[in-house]
Amino acid sequence: MQKLVLAEEGLIVGMVKDPKISVIMSVYNGEKYLREAIESILNQTFADFEFIIVNDGSTDSSLEIIQSYHDKRIRVIDNEENIGLTKSLNKAIKQAQGEYIARQDADDVSLPNRFEEQKKYFEQHPGTALLGTSIYIIDEDGKIIGKHMVLANPTKRLVKVNPFNHGSTMFKSEIARELGGYNELFRYCQDYELWLRIAKYHEVRNQTQVLYKLRSHQGNIRSIKGEESALYHLLAIRLIKNDLDEGILEAIKDKGILSLYSYLRKSEKIYFHTVAADTNMRNNNLNAARKEYRRVFMLNPFSITNNANIVLSYLGKGAWTMGRKVYEILGILTFTH
Repeated sequence: MQKLVLAEEGLIVGMVKDPKISVIMSVYNGEKYLREAIESILNQTFADFEFIIVNDGSTDSSLEIIQSYHDKRIRVIDNEENIGLTKSLNKAIKQAQGEYIARQDADDVSLPNRFEEQKKYFEQHPGTALLGTSIYIIDEDGKIIGKHMVLANPTKRLVKVNPFNHGSTMFKSEIARELGGYNELFRYCQDYELWLRIAKYHEVRNQTQVLYKLRSHQGNIRSIKGEESALYHLLAIRLIKNDLDEGILEAIKDKGILSLYSYLRKSEKIYFHTVAADTNMRNNNLNAARKEYRRVFMLNPFSITNNANIVLSYLGKGAWTMGRKVYEILGILTFTH
């Protein structure tokens, strides 16, 4: 019989004694890909883990899918209402018993040897506190449509871009708790903000080996909330540099992240409008994308990449996508979220 434990934040089902790894995953209306995500964890070659799944107020069949698995490693936190990814992950971190915490997104897939390889890396590099991996990019049907290879040591670039794929990461639970977990001011880019704080005091690394599949679909945050994500990205950089007036922070808390825009510097506005343009291109909103690229042009008319993007936007999404692949090969473009 499974042991039931009534926790402060909800009902948790199942219990594993002293697991090496705590896997944390939050689900909100994720029924479409949820089984594949769960089974990719349960089928890991390294089996000493607990799997903490937060059902974040789902209104679809997500909870029923989770409850259909009878595996003692699964623990469920059932939020009565949707509270968002950041707070849900913090709930899971508070309940985690493992030495390491592994992230998993409800629409992605971990390769079978992911935990085994990441655990081995930590044992061989005990100074490392955070570890990501290279990834395959898959479409809605699970077909591999791309690959993103990460830098083994991304520390120098971290204060500009996010070199970690969130779902692929594993980090030391003690350090995450010492730092207070994810910053709950952040609705998006909460991972990047935490990585910056971890890197301030500890070594952060990537395994160049591909161990995770990131699903690309219209429900991805970077497809639907690219502009807000860009502002949170900039906010994270300001915070780690201690470069944020208290009045700005209060404005964000009171009016939301969009209020940050009026305080952006020129370079930050270039980043913001580029992300906005890229988001519109992904969604095939070509006119809106061109408008944003033109705003970048007004701020920096000598940007070769932006000028090329303007031309590519008139050739269509396919040409733009090919152009981005070329940028990545040449090292011009860096995956950020």
